[in-house]
Amino acid sequence: MKSGRTTRTHGTGAPGRGNGFSLVESLIALAILAMVFTAIATAIGAGTASADETRARVTATLAAEELLAEVLTEDWSGLPDWHGFEEVVGSVSAPDGRQEDSRGRFSRSALVVDEVMLLEPSGIEVAGRSIIVQVHDRDGRRLIRLQRFVAATGENET
Repeated sequence: MKSGRTTRTHGTGAPGRGNGFSLVESLIALAILAMVFTAIATAIGAGTASADETRARVTATLAAEELLAEVLTEDWSGLPDWHGFEEVVGSVSAPDGRQEDSRGRFSRSALVVDEVMLLEPSGIEVAGRSIIVQVHDRDGRRLIRLQRFVAATGENET
């Protein structure tokens, strides 16, 4: 004989349980999604910061190369006039004189130093001038430093 008690099943779930998710399961799924979205947002932020840093370094390198090229067009006797040259933040312009926002975030400077280089392994000493160009950001952090040595010849020694 059957007892008067019956067990109901709803859909394919366990007896007495409805179809769908419980509150705890929903909260766990929501927490997992929140962690995934946080990780994605952090990665995007880091990628953006890295791209900005790379862009700044490339622009700083171009600004340094342009100043170095300008100094190198000077004749030997005029090189020392560039020693101590400095452009402050906001005054660095493109070679054609345009003020660009990307360059306005930098300062750049040039030094010209008389020195003697020793060529290894021959031990030969070469007199000349080192031209050092540096570019810094608004915070004073050096982004690039370029140095070129210009050897003195018998014609240009002073």
